[in-house]
Amino acid sequence: MARVTIRVGGPDPVVATIIKATSVGLLGTEGIVSVGQLFITGQPAALRALADACEEAAAMAVEYDADPDAFNQREQAERDLDA
Repeated sequence: MARVTIRVGGPDPVVATIIKATSVGLLGTEGIVSVGQLFITGQPAALRALADACEEAAAMAVEYDADPDAFNQREQAERDLDA
């Protein structure tokens, strides 16, 4: 699978808008998130899934920054349970 890296937090504004689908109406309304010249478009459920994953990643980063050793120990314990 190809990998794409999107770096957020620079000088580019992050803007949310909506766009209507074609006149056929099969696709429904799509949302657009633009980060500078990058546009992420999708159905509401797909954008919500992306937003939820971003929120989870942000929470994990804050938790890691607060106590890296405790975070790593919890992650290792979860991996051990899954094995």
